[in-house]
Amino acid sequence: MIYTRFDAIPFEQVTDSPVNKDYLKYMMNGIERGITNVQAKVEVLLIDGQLIPYSVKSGGYQDSWIHSFTGQYIEEMVSEIERMTLPPLVQKGAGLLLSAGRLVLKGTREKTVTVFPSFMSTTLYTGDQLRHIEQITEELSRRYPRHALVFRTVSDELVKIQLEGAGYEPLISRAVYLYDSAEPHTKNERKDLKKDGKKLEKSGLTVSDELSEADFDALIPLYKQVYLDKYSIHNPHYTADFFRFIYHHTSLKWFVLREHERIVSFMGVQQKGDMLFPAYFGMDQSYQGLYFMTSGLLYQYANDKGLKINNSAGAKDYKLARGSRPFLEYHLIYTKHLKIEQRVFYAIFIKCATPLGAFLLKKLQFKSTV
Repeated sequence: MIYTRFDAIPFEQVTDSPVNKDYLKYMMNGIERGITNVQAKVEVLLIDGQLIPYSVKSGGYQDSWIHSFTGQYIEEMVSEIERMTLPPLVQKGAGLLLSAGRLVLKGTREKTVTVFPSFMSTTLYTGDQLRHIEQITEELSRRYPRHALVFRTVSDELVKIQLEGAGYEPLISRAVYLYDSAEPHTKNERKDLKKDGKKLEKSGLTVSDELSEADFDALIPLYKQVYLDKYSIHNPHYTADFFRFIYHHTSLKWFVLREHERIVSFMGVQQKGDMLFPAYFGMDQSYQGLYFMTSGLLYQYANDKGLKINNSAGAKDYKLARGSRPFLEYHLIYTKHLKIEQRVFYAIFIKCATPLGAFLLKKLQFKSTV
């Protein structure tokens, strides 16, 4: 059964829901209130007591990369190339390749249904969520015959295999860095983590997990300095209202660093099973060593609790030096129900982007440069 309104969901029949009830309500009532560059409607399937949310993207190419293939593979890469110093011939070749990719993605119509959306850069899945995968695929294929079905950011090999068995195809996404506190780590890796802790001790900064009502507006410029100003305007544009909501209505673990009363860094961490994910982060870029100090708190928390970390992408050298291991992340896409022209364009993009992307990511992101 499909429900398009939160107040119509028969929660007395729900025995398993992968998302916080309040967050589901927030998403279904308009996620754009919290992320201004994501346009999506959220609905839910109810199958044998399991509540399965999904988000629908119907065309348009301006969404953040967390909900748009064009945003991730074209706009993000254009921004990346503009920041790099490349020989003119290489830059021209990259531009031509991206232009071709843009045309192919336009041929797909960029209509997608994302199953179990998190609206974060990384979505953590468990095998239990996929126990009705055949029914999920059948129901959503019937309801949205012109939309590709997508599970975004899969780095768990067992989940990937399960989805491939149900007819989903892997499209390369990124290189991500996973840390396992139970894994033996080298002396240098342990030493670097200790250095991060000592930096924090000497800094005079205070650490807490508390935010006041006056603090939420202060989080936005710190987030913006890192993700929008330093990296890409195509990262999600979160609002103060969104941070206020997730602080009060979700069970994230927060690390808030202050210089006296002023927040200089923050991190909101999601946990699913034994995996941690730093979902939201921001810092004052002028404050030296803040990234090391804030991330060090996350590693220390994982070590104390015996947990793992999905460290997402970026900051390769830092993460590798502290014992994180690189893995390839994929989107899993189902297109068998689409019209032939859409399927052809998806097939072209997947067959070209995946082997090329995997090769480049392994060459560029799997080894430290320091």
